[in-house]
Amino acid sequence: MPESIFKQVSLDILRLHQQAIRSLIATKCCDECEVHDAVFITLDGRYYVWLPCMGKSPQSETGILLIEDEDGNTRLSWVADTREVKQKDSLYNRVVSALQRKMQRTKNKFIQSANARLLELTPQQGRLTTNSEDFSLSPHDLMKALYPATHQIGEFAL
Repeated sequence: MPESIFKQVSLDILRLHQQAIRSLIATKCCDECEVHDAVFITLDGRYYVWLPCMGKSPQSETGILLIEDEDGNTRLSWVADTREVKQKDSLYNRVVSALQRKMQRTKNKFIQSANARLLELTPQQGRLTTNSEDFSLSPHDLMKALYPATHQIGEFAL
């Protein structure tokens, strides 16, 4: 994305991640296509969501995450690769704790049941719609918007 356009939309991306009112995840779970309300966190440019799933079927490898503001005027969607984060994974407890804290702030209930799954979504292709304008986003654009200081330090080091 050209720098001039990125500067116009980077605050919208950051604001959506800080103040998202609604987020949905669409994926294939338990042999069925499903859409769930999903509280998410981001960590190192990846999204993490907690999803109920009633069966033992393998998880789909692709999901779509939709994040929008209160009015629905600003919307971000990602096609993402998904993987289940297992309890044995060193990342699991860290992500579950962060999700619990976020859900407490948003008054959502965190239900950790045996048939729920923690999913990691790695963004591949994104779209930002704001004020009737539509922009394509890359995972690099996401990292640059969410972690501007890290990006600036990286450029300085080059």
